[in-house]
Amino acid sequence: MEPVMQDAKVFIGRAYADAQASANDSFQEVWEDWAAQDRFAPLDELASGEQHRASLVVFSPYGTMIYWVGAIFPAGTGVPSGYQSFSLPAATAATVSKKAGMMFCEYPVSMAVSQGVTALDQAGFELPEYFGQTATPYYLEDYTLTDGKVAQVTYTVYVGADKDYGFDDVD
Repeated sequence: MEPVMQDAKVFIGRAYADAQASANDSFQEVWEDWAAQDRFAPLDELASGEQHRASLVVFSPYGTMIYWVGAIFPAGTGVPSGYQSFSLPAATAATVSKKAGMMFCEYPVSMAVSQGVTALDQAGFELPEYFGQTATPYYLEDYTLTDGKVAQVTYTVYVGADKDYGFDDVD
């Protein structure tokens, strides 16, 4: 499959450093806190009652990352008080959706990303070897809920139209 141009979007939620992950390198406690504090309610309202739960991983070329919890909206959507936002540019991306019965937030981030990358690979997308060394180092998981239950996941990796997948090692 060929990547397609994605419109600019805004991720609304909160950002967490990789150092804030739990002992198993997941963000399960963060997700549990969001549920306990009902932090998705304002985002559901912003989405006209649609229920989406999303994570965004912004990779660094230095092996670190920022992990976001929240939801994805069209660019220009207002950010509710107490939330942060991250602007995702219009860019070429590999995207695949599939049925799901659960979210992977209790698993290590690397395992969750591996699930998405495997689904994209099986769909025939050519992906960068090192996401952090691309101009758009973004990985998204967007879960659609139906009647409060996970029904579908959409995996997205921003791949760049120029296929510039990083820098050569310095000899």
